[in-house]
Amino acid sequence: MGVVQYLKETLEHLKNLFDLTKLPAKFFFLFAVISGFILFADESILQKIHLDKLNDSYGWIVGLVFIASSGLVIVNFTIWLFKYVRAKLKIRNLKKGFIERLKNLDLHEQSILREFLFNQQTSIEMPIDDPVVSGLLKKRILVINKQFGNGFMMTGSYTSVSINEHAEKYLDSKDFGLSENLSEEEVLEVKQNRPKWVNKWNY
Repeated sequence: MGVVQYLKETLEHLKNLFDLTKLPAKFFFLFAVISGFILFADESILQKIHLDKLNDSYGWIVGLVFIASSGLVIVNFTIWLFKYVRAKLKIRNLKKGFIERLKNLDLHEQSILREFLFNQQTSIEMPIDDPVVSGLLKKRILVINKQFGNGFMMTGSYTSVSINEHAEKYLDSKDFGLSENLSEEEVLEVKQNRPKWVNKWNY
């Protein structure tokens, strides 16, 4: 190893050693509490633990540690709070968009979801190469069932799928294209408008 390379690696190690940004925030909080205690505690308390002379000899250092560590704690907390709020807003927006997709399903998508009602099953084998089924999978309204670890089983293009558990919370009869009290005509119409691939697969 060359001398230049050795010096570079040594400097990098020293830089990492003194890089305060890599220390956990709890250390800064600990420094702030300890230095704050030394600065602001009653003189009699400091005498009992033999720290009363520390302020006289190194008070300015303790003060600097308190200011620096307190500032870093505030900065870290502000960054954490910003990330937390941003994550919450992102989740809320994703949830809002997801619900909007559920409430705006087209007739073909509704017919796919109705198959779970017709069969009274939570999982059904569907052709994932079907454009409508594929679209529902992309929208995360349908999910492929994991059967072996992280894998899944296919029979031709047919794969076991279920309605996303998060979608089930917001689905109602209207989202399936059904009224609360179906007439005989509506039942007949619904049965006649099942997906084309239903007849090719025996449930």
